Amino acid sequence: MNKIILSLIFILFTNGFIFSQEKVSATFEAVEGKVLIYYTVKGDPEKEYDVNVVLKRSGDSSFELVPENMSGDVGKGKFAGSRKTIIWNIKPEEEAQLEGEDFYFEVTAAEIKESSFPWLWVIGGAAVAGGTAAYFILSGNKTEETANLPGPPGRP
Repeated sequence: MNKIILSLIFILFTNGFIFSQEKVSATFEAVEGKVLIYYTVKGDPEKEYDVNVVLKRSGDSSFELVPENMSGDVGKGKFAGSRKTIIWNIKPEEEAQLEGEDFYFEVTAAEIKESSFPWLWVIGGAAVAGGTAAYFILSGNKTEETANLPGPPGRP
């Protein structure tokens, strides 16, 4: 029974954090130890997005480099619109991996959907309270002591 309740709570809580993710076309240019990455997200400008960047190589499918020192329109925020800019300040250890010409950036923008947070807490709390009550009721002392009552009176 506890497994069912825990599964139900897990499903309810993870439901609010699911979001769709789309790849965004990006262009870039290198300028004095920095890389400027430009992208466009088509969407509602009032919604929040989680924007991530990965550097890849077309000649080596196993190559992936997640830039460390980035600023600009990256991370979580309201990034819908055109010509958004990410500035990547390249570290020396990252620059050592950048030999060749077949690099491209994979920019993903995931819309962060709002969850019905208060309802999840209400339903989760009710499930936990109900499970706890059922546990104590069903696991009570199984051996009941009978009280010694006097026998019924004799018939006249």
